[in-house]
Amino acid sequence: MDKLLTNNIQLNWLRTFEAAGRRLSFTLAAEELNMSQSAVSQQVQLLEHHLDQRLFVRINRTIQLTDSGRAFLPLVQDSLRQLNNGAAQIFAPLNDAVIEINVNTAFSVLWLASRLQRFNAIYPQISIRQLGTNWATDFDISTAELEIRYGTGQWSGLESHRLIDPRLRPYCTAEYAKRLRRPEDLETLPLLDVLGTAQGWDSWLETMDLETLKSQPRQYMDSHATAVSMAANGFGVCLMYDELMQEGVLASQLVAPFMDSICTDNSYYLCYKDEGSMSSASQIFKNWLLSDLS
Repeated sequence: MDKLLTNNIQLNWLRTFEAAGRRLSFTLAAEELNMSQSAVSQQVQLLEHHLDQRLFVRINRTIQLTDSGRAFLPLVQDSLRQLNNGAAQIFAPLNDAVIEINVNTAFSVLWLASRLQRFNAIYPQISIRQLGTNWATDFDISTAELEIRYGTGQWSGLESHRLIDPRLRPYCTAEYAKRLRRPEDLETLPLLDVLGTAQGWDSWLETMDLETLKSQPRQYMDSHATAVSMAANGFGVCLMYDELMQEGVLASQLVAPFMDSICTDNSYYLCYKDEGSMSSASQIFKNWLLSDLS
């Protein structure tokens, strides 16, 4: 029988390969893993020698995954995630733990609502207490260890991790989409705009050279969740982030009539003050959230 390739494979090799493959940088992987760049390179070389396959190629001063590396990366990521989740279930002292999270209402409704059951299936002993917020002032009095905010990602005293790609595109019901053969056809439908956002319909229309439609009557609301709900009920066309429209009841009722999108200054971010003093339950939720989005 041929030897198993996983025999004597080192966990550190896999962790290092995963970080380097995800970041496509030995330097960034080294910073993430608190290792030197040379140590990262050595760990990758040891894994390549063990597998008898090249996983990276160097192009000028950058690295890219080989075909084998691209195929191997998701397998390693899934394996590490399962190992982490399994170990947490067995060893984490989290009996009846409660996590309090200040979370932007739109992210809670459009992303968390359809996925928290996965977290609960892994950690049934952890309860999540969500406190819905929309505005920056709502967070100023927060005592929660974790927050999910909408903004630029720059908040004094907080570490932040961007959760979604900041690109907006139109969404509407399938019935309305049949009437939208080209962007100019939007003049026949109400536009749903979100207050307090740096980029919205004005920016999208300017990008599409449709400034004549900027004077079109609109409906305004203070949350992306409200805009999506109104669009799902057939009241117009909203702008929404693709990653918030992948799962859930509301997402299933809307389609994107056009592929054209705009990049926004703002996005949704996971924020916290001090990871070192964070409770075990909050740390586990943070890691689960970031791994589910990776």
